[in-house]
Amino acid sequence: MDNEKIIIDMLNRICSLEEQVQILMADKEMVAAKIGTADVKKYISELKHEALVSGKEYLVLTANDIHSALKLKNRMPIVCNAMKQSMANSDIITHQTASGYSSTLTIKYYLE
Repeated sequence: MDNEKIIIDMLNRICSLEEQVQILMADKEMVAAKIGTADVKKYISELKHEALVSGKEYLVLTANDIHSALKLKNRMPIVCNAMKQSMANSDIITHQTASGYSSTLTIKYYLE
């Protein structure tokens, strides 16, 4: 049994696996990076429609929940902008930090 050959083979397999992980991570980041404000607004609109169809009078959304549901990474400003742009005159911001771009931004959307 040649231990050196076995070790070299295992190192080559590890390198191959590391390359595959890097490719998968890059693909995942590219998909998340392609999501823009319009996509988030569409998602919010779909949530509002589902809530309306189920008979709810209002829907409360938090930026962190949307960010997580869409599997985004470091895209909180886009989520917060989309949430604010999705507001009607009757909707209210129930929680906001000074920056306005916090994961805790919470908006109550009244459904019509």
